[in-house]
Amino acid sequence: MIKIIDGKIDENQYDSSLCKILWILKEANVSQEDKDKEIDVCAGFREDWHMKNALSVPTFRKMIYATYGILNPSVEWQNVPFANEEAYEVVKKIAYININKYPASSLSNDVDIKKAYDDNKEDLIKQIADLNPNIIIFGNTLKYFEFEDLDKIGWSISNTEKKYVDDSTHNTAFYEVSSDKLCINAYHPSYPKIADKVYWDEMRKAFTIWKAN
Repeated sequence: MIKIIDGKIDENQYDSSLCKILWILKEANVSQEDKDKEIDVCAGFREDWHMKNALSVPTFRKMIYATYGILNPSVEWQNVPFANEEAYEVVKKIAYININKYPASSLSNDVDIKKAYDDNKEDLIKQIADLNPNIIIFGNTLKYFEFEDLDKIGWSISNTEKKYVDDSTHNTAFYEVSSDKLCINAYHPSYPKIADKVYWDEMRKAFTIWKAN
């Protein structure tokens, strides 16, 4: 199998963004007939192929709404554009990577993801460092990382207080690493038990709390 390409959706927009956001997910769901092809998981967003299914695919939809909430924190939910319309454009400002860099199926296995991390962690940590984000959003993926690996590139989560946006649910945790580094540990955007509005709101609140300090 050929290693999957991931990273910046749109290099110019990411590099020029005042707040660089990196999403880290698990692995790419690739059909059997495409597993031996070269795949760039960012191309679907970059070339607008995903615009038509941005509402129907929960991962895309929630990523877009959460990113929109962070970049437009003053916009209330009732005024947020649909994910397949104006809001879609925010996705071009982000970077999006997976821990497992090889084609996978729709069902992720924790043991396999951890092995992918262990086997590839030097390259993965370097990729994060090179992207130099201000915000990292772990979509239920922080559990696979060794904190000491992140410490080495300035993401000292091990020395930062873990906080929750909502202490009654513990849906979304965050770490205010520094004035220019925020780590958010949320459910995977495809997780069905959290509504779009809640996902959007908790990401936005984590961001606004961080910026207020």
